[in-house]
Amino acid sequence: MNISALIIDDEQLARDELRFLLDSVGGVDVLAQGTNGIEAVELIEEHRPDMVFLDVQMPGLDGFAVIQKLMEHSREGVAAGAQAEPLPQIVFATAYDQYLYAPST
Repeated sequence: MNISALIIDDEQLARDELRFLLDSVGGVDVLAQGTNGIEAVELIEEHRPDMVFLDVQMPGLDGFAVIQKLMEHSREGVAAGAQAEPLPQIVFATAYDQYLYAPST
């Protein structure tokens, strides 16, 4: 079973490279690509992917604001009586080393 994914990055070259790498590995169906944080929220809510490869710094909303917006929408839905939808796994795809974290042991 393949993983469904979205690629969200404001730079075309970065989206193309990530798509190439995912295609090379296999097992990942890229459902759509977006260019900014606002599109990211719309695409995530439309496609409900398993995973999102998300740039940190983008126009509109940055990657962290995208997650906040998704959590707000989820809380609003639950408050209105809807069942909570699980958030996708988020992979920050960025060239900025200030956002790299080592896993805790």
